[in-house]
Amino acid sequence: MAIFQNQLVMKAVFFVVVFVVAAIIQRVATKAIERVLTVANVPSGSIFVNIARALVWFLALLAVLEPVFGIQPTAFVAALGVGSIALSFGLQNTIANVFSGLGLMLAHVIEPGDWIEVGSYQGMVTDITWRSTTIRSLVGDVIVIPNSVLNTTTLRKMSPISARSVTIPLDIHPEADMAEVERDIREAVTRAVTEWRDPEQDIALIEQGYGSFGFRLDVRVPLRTMDDSLAARSAIVRACSGRSWLARW
Repeated sequence: MAIFQNQLVMKAVFFVVVFVVAAIIQRVATKAIERVLTVANVPSGSIFVNIARALVWFLALLAVLEPVFGIQPTAFVAALGVGSIALSFGLQNTIANVFSGLGLMLAHVIEPGDWIEVGSYQGMVTDITWRSTTIRSLVGDVIVIPNSVLNTTTLRKMSPISARSVTIPLDIHPEADMAEVERDIREAVTRAVTEWRDPEQDIALIEQGYGSFGFRLDVRVPLRTMDDSLAARSAIVRACSGRSWLARW
């Protein structure tokens, strides 16, 4: 009985020691990876840190299998391999997200701090994990996009000027004089956004062709900072509303 108790104590001690060492290695490895990523100019998204953590804890589990639980590591890995084949069919999306995230980071497609547009979503990249990319919109909404979606959907990486610009689409009446309309828009918008507009950049009027309600024209105004977007957007809408050349609002 005493021998059995001593064996249990030794196993418990070994188990605790292994996992304490694993916790220390994980912390050291995490900091080392962050330093290496910084030196190598690779975006320090949490995907790399998470993979390193998973590897450390997996090795710690293998280390305690035989001494503590009496399970051969080779048999465990073999069983895990067989099980992984079955699991892979149910985890296809997760696997696709992992590889997509690694590709996005290593190829410098996007990184934390970038402003991107994916479909109808627009915001600043705050993190890239093993499964998804998180962006924060101008109004503070947190949007989580699966990494595989970013690899299969048109992704627009915005320049600094484009990121801090506000764009308002207008439908112009087909019979309106476009030269007069453009002159009126520039004057009205310039007065409305003087407080927020970047004085070194011009207001752009981008022709988008004819739509269901008339001629489509985008008004793009570069701003000093992205924080001014909501206020500037509201001012532009008020400045253009009620104009005779509008086909609809």
